[in-house]
Amino acid sequence: MKKTKNNIVSKVKKKGFSLLELMIAVAILGIISSIAYPSYIKQVRKSKRTAAKVELMRIAQLQESFYVQNLSYAKKLNGASSTGGLGFPAATVTTEGGDYIIFLTSTTSNGNPCSGTATTPCVAYTLIAIRNSSSPQIYDTACVAFRLTNTGAKDAVSMTYQSYGNASVRKECW
Repeated sequence: MKKTKNNIVSKVKKKGFSLLELMIAVAILGIISSIAYPSYIKQVRKSKRTAAKVELMRIAQLQESFYVQNLSYAKKLNGASSTGGLGFPAATVTTEGGDYIIFLTSTTSNGNPCSGTATTPCVAYTLIAIRNSSSPQIYDTACVAFRLTNTGAKDAVSMTYQSYGNASVRKECW
């Protein structure tokens, strides 16, 4: 309190924050950030996985259309349909964000390579999406690769379970 000329007591208001108040606020923000950031990163990785799965499903749909027209699945992603290709510009497809690379393997009924023509038709295919090594998604250890077959079977691998067939990985990733 401050006295004025007429001995009247007035209240003086302080402006700003003390150093202690500022340090407490920074500490609280640090704690909140340390909790929220990992959750944010997890959601970002999950959304990028979705992009890979969407691209796998899109290519599978193109394969089914190819089969209806040619009585064979396409043997490769690139090239014209007359040469057994799906029309992509390259032998692999990269997802829109560049986080996954997709490969196609097509086979005959006995598992041998096929031509994608009536002579040696492709009766089965497997699409695999793997993490792109130049993407931040490379740090996603829960879902390293996705697999989709012509039967609609969906599978995935993780850093812990490095072969397809683990139900918990499939559930987490798909």
